[in-house]
Amino acid sequence: MKLSENFYLSEFIRSNTAIRRGIGNSPTQEVVENLERLATKCLQPIRDNFGSVLITSGYRSFLLNRAIGGSSTSQHCKGEAADIRMKNMKEVFNWIIDNLDFDQLIWEAGTNESPSWIHISYKESGNRKQVLRMKKGKYSVFK
Repeated sequence: MKLSENFYLSEFIRSNTAIRRGIGNSPTQEVVENLERLATKCLQPIRDNFGSVLITSGYRSFLLNRAIGGSSTSQHCKGEAADIRMKNMKEVFNWIIDNLDFDQLIWEAGTNESPSWIHISYKESGNRKQVLRMKKGKYSVFK
């Protein structure tokens, strides 16, 4: 199922952990609609401006999220978040801040020069434009 010009549902629900542990990871229609918004409003503009985007974590069922030690309030479980990797992540991160509406943008681990991955979330309404950094498992306001 196509969610935007270049993104498919299969990219958001793929999980080696789910396969390995036999955990279901099928989204509800509401989750699919959230994923479509995320793909259209955030990921497609990133793709259009910077090229290929790899989704390393998209939708997670509650059981899958628990199995990987995710937050109990994770937006991944609602289809509102994705973790991505690509070239020029520092540039992409800064471009997102300046050009997109989002709920949370997190510089995940990595160094001062590049995150290991970028977490981006988008809600139907009430996006906070909260920019954080995760380092050694702790979150702080990004500076």
